[in-house]
Amino acid sequence: MKRHHMKGEINVNQAVVITGAATGLGRATALKLAGEGYRLVLVDFNEEAGKQTAEDAKALGAEAIFVRADVSNEEDVKKYVEEAKSAFGTIDAFLNNAGIMVPFRLLHEYDVEEYDRIMNINVKGAFLGIKYVIPVMLENGGGTIVNTVSSNSFKPTAYNGVYAATKHALAGLTKSIGQDYQDKGIYAVGVAPNNMKTTISKNASVTMNQEIGAAIHATTPPNIAATAEEVAEAMAFAMKNGKLLTGSIINCAGGQILQ
Repeated sequence: MKRHHMKGEINVNQAVVITGAATGLGRATALKLAGEGYRLVLVDFNEEAGKQTAEDAKALGAEAIFVRADVSNEEDVKKYVEEAKSAFGTIDAFLNNAGIMVPFRLLHEYDVEEYDRIMNINVKGAFLGIKYVIPVMLENGGGTIVNTVSSNSFKPTAYNGVYAATKHALAGLTKSIGQDYQDKGIYAVGVAPNNMKTTISKNASVTMNQEIGAAIHATTPPNIAATAEEVAEAMAFAMKNGKLLTGSIINCAGGQILQ
């Protein structure tokens, strides 16, 4: 079995940590990798759904554990990193996928509490994961980080400014890792979907009205709504090809930035 000393190459039976693994893209990616024989550490705040994903991964033949964690809490992040090391000895890949959206509205209409919440989960949570996973990778010869970015990193959807800001930040972290850690055998790739059919996108739509709907339609290609399973293919590709793709963002937005 090839191991983590093969820098930038992620191979079957290696250990992968996935945050936001209970539902949506995280779950779809976990099940895809489970079917390929990867060993999985599945992290989410939603314990019931997270445990179900772990059971479904095991049914596909994978070794999988679930760790309940708030990704914005430093102690929780330390916990899932330590549990990954305890279970599998190392972390070969980190899929930094946890994130939320808040209801669509203009910037001045956001509550500070909403702003803090989305920044804490989408940006601080991503940073904390990177901060504590990288030392494990450095100890073991390298690894690959895949950040779930967004087409909003290229072109914001209307009425979605705070979410777009978080994804710009995550794109910047991706490029910085690619620049600063490439010579250390650690690679980072961003995957940027748009308009996926997932729970977080449904939650953002609670404020939808005719005006907001028309503005969003004008900034989003018609009839482009990827499934989580489709984007999971890009997540797996990014993970397996980190050395080649490091510092780049894979655009899975169905042509949104061309509009």
